[in-house]
Amino acid sequence: MSKERSSSSTITVAASSAIAASLATYILFQKRYSQKESRSDTLDTEEKLGPDQNPELQYELNLRGKVDKIYEFHGPKPFKFDGEVVAVFDDMVSRSVPLYCEVIDLAIYWFEKYYIPGTRVYDLGCSTGTTLDVLARACKTLHCNNGEKCEFIGIDNSEAMVAACQEKLKWATQDNVVDIRCGDILNAGISNSSFVIMNYTLQFVSVTRRQELLESIATGLNDGGVLLISEKVRAECSELQETCTWIYEDFKERRKYTKREIARKKEALMNVLIPYTEGELRSALITAGFETVEVIAKWNNFTSFVARKASGTATNAKSGKKKSQQKKAPASKIPTPDLDALFDTYPVYLDDYLDSKHLGIVCRHRMEIFGDKGFRAGSMSNASLESFNSIASSIQSLPQLDSQTFVVDQNQLILGSESELSAEQMAIFKKCIEALKPWKKGPLKLFGTDIDTEWRSDMKWERLQKALPNMKDKVVCDLGCGNGYFMYRMLEYSPKLVMGIDPNLHAWLEFNLFQRIKRVENVKFEYMRGDIMASLPSMFDVVFCLGVLYHTPDPLTMLKDIHKSMKPKSTLIVDCQGIPGDDDIALFPKKRYTNMKGVYFLPTLSTLKNWLQRANFRNFEVIFSEELSTDEQRTTEWAPVRSLADSLDPNDSTKTIEGYPRAHRFYIKCLR
Repeated sequence: MSKERSSSSTITVAASSAIAASLATYILFQKRYSQKESRSDTLDTEEKLGPDQNPELQYELNLRGKVDKIYEFHGPKPFKFDGEVVAVFDDMVSRSVPLYCEVIDLAIYWFEKYYIPGTRVYDLGCSTGTTLDVLARACKTLHCNNGEKCEFIGIDNSEAMVAACQEKLKWATQDNVVDIRCGDILNAGISNSSFVIMNYTLQFVSVTRRQELLESIATGLNDGGVLLISEKVRAECSELQETCTWIYEDFKERRKYTKREIARKKEALMNVLIPYTEGELRSALITAGFETVEVIAKWNNFTSFVARKASGTATNAKSGKKKSQQKKAPASKIPTPDLDALFDTYPVYLDDYLDSKHLGIVCRHRMEIFGDKGFRAGSMSNASLESFNSIASSIQSLPQLDSQTFVVDQNQLILGSESELSAEQMAIFKKCIEALKPWKKGPLKLFGTDIDTEWRSDMKWERLQKALPNMKDKVVCDLGCGNGYFMYRMLEYSPKLVMGIDPNLHAWLEFNLFQRIKRVENVKFEYMRGDIMASLPSMFDVVFCLGVLYHTPDPLTMLKDIHKSMKPKSTLIVDCQGIPGDDDIALFPKKRYTNMKGVYFLPTLSTLKNWLQRANFRNFEVIFSEELSTDEQRTTEWAPVRSLADSLDPNDSTKTIEGYPRAHRFYIKCLR
């Protein structure tokens, strides 16, 4: 460090310039706003907006509209790019985004270097057209177009933005081909392009479709083409993210936004602007097909990247082989529009239970998990995604019913009557339930069809009913909820809310089918991992953790996370597979257990109690402790799988096919 400090002469001109530019911008802003004159929302539109012109920039920005004061007293909530925002947008973005002017200035250099005459330039999320305006002016003086007209295409889904952009770029049509479109950038149809800009746009795109968008850009770019993308990113570490937020809010205060405006704008953007981490964005770009990704500008958590598509003519000096032939692009996840259409992007009901910090964490988690669907981890293939997407399409082809045939207090969960569907709809339904095999949790009766599931979940529920706590008007969690069979059975006891958590896409689709037959508003299925429990502090009165612990590599941490999610004196009911014996031990299978992957620790009953005690639970009551029965888990017509009977030693039923002790089932009730 001392060596670096002593070498001040090595500071680059670019760095000095950037520091000077930032200081100059700050001083000019202080000067601009030191004039004590009253402003109103009807200021003269000729007043200069945004930061004063940095003399180091090549082109002065063409900023129009009014001064941004919309969040002083009101402003759209949630945030949206409507006419009210568009009227002040140029001032808003130039005051709110660090290095806004400098990044546009950088774009000119990258445009000059990589634009190829005869190709197209796209600005995705072009807003009011400030960047396109600068590039169009640059085209008049840069030699890169060789006298040919540049073709600029700007796309934005806000009609008000598009109108403002078209007005700003009226002049440019004389010297260039300018096409400003109102539409979804996911349908941009990019082609024959050497240069694409997407500044502060991806963060507003649904997480479930971001990869699809990046892949469409990579596909539409010519070999060697460049994407310049700027985003607000979040830190990997929550503590550092809080510091980044503190710095950024001070930045906005120095640009004369009040604390009230900052707080209101922040609240409006909650769950509208959902940022990636820098690593996630870089990974998404590489996965999309970009060969090289470099950071070209960064201020705190505002980052600009250049992503370049591999050049088809680039060769390796030693082998002479084309790079595109040397390196196989990573597999890309196929788009799943029908699955995505079933996903509730914003769980409004959670507003009543979580503060803004934890709500943001939960919303990002669920969007990211659902957006990936297990693809990156290798647990989900494109073939499976295609099948699930087809099932989702079938579910949506069925009418949304509020069936009066709805029985939750019998062993068989009954939803819908056969008479409620037409012959055509019944054919779709039959195809759907066939595609959803194997059915795991039940038994069920859907539209008159009896579905005998692998697990007789009613047997477990009958045992649990004897020890259920009071659930009337309580908030209940079913962690590892499967298709929701137990959640529906809980409705008999009038809970305020039942929230299921499970990262199982198959089970999630079955639940969506149930909801298509009978929408129950106080039953929710959240497609999330169990580690989210720590981000649901003191939310639950009762938690059920049924058949989950032995599937997690860290059961103690999971129990501690569950503990954080519970209110004081609340109840936890745990069901865990384990092994017989009185020793304080747990079995850790080498690979599989009863033919199952993903089985980690199978405790003795005493070890399970020890885990619960070390996670700060108390008052243990053993509800059930017996050997797992082949009457409870078995192969059926609706679950044609290798079940328990096929997974036991044929010569010794006290052992599994792998030679381990046969599973026992332990149910424990305890208090937080």
